[in-house]
Amino acid sequence: MTADFQNGKSPGTIELDALDKRILRILQRDSLIANQALADEIGLSPPACLKRVRRLRAAGIIERTVALLSPAALGYPLLTVVRIKLERPTEEAMRALEARMAALPRVVQCLTVAGDIDYILLVRSRDVAHYQDFARRVLAAAPGIRSYTSEVVLAVTKATTEIPIDTA
Repeated sequence: MTADFQNGKSPGTIELDALDKRILRILQRDSLIANQALADEIGLSPPACLKRVRRLRAAGIIERTVALLSPAALGYPLLTVVRIKLERPTEEAMRALEARMAALPRVVQCLTVAGDIDYILLVRSRDVAHYQDFARRVLAAAPGIRSYTSEVVLAVTKATTEIPIDTA
């Protein structure tokens, strides 16, 4: 498997072998695993394992390491999917909307999509009233938005940050 990288990294390709793939699968499940434990699990010496992890980071395959927090425990249990249609999806209008959404901490994802709509947002809120305030202040008042629809998520049956890594 080769990996090409964009996202602000210098373009390049590195070859991922079976050990690299095993390292990536393990780190996706537990990024805090000690290097010694990781090395033991994949059958490498700790220095060789650390060298591989550093190479994967430098190549941009491992973009960053984060803690996944519980939205409910932090007071933001409500997840709303918002679909936005712009008046005119010009480059300027799109950049303006993207900048505005990037500045809002409650917007946890802003996706540019193809099809009948232009954007999908995932928005965290304390409750429906809190979301409604967001919709009125941010979405209804935003210049350039033709329409938006909101769907409150009742249950999340699957959520993962893991990227499939082939085993062959």
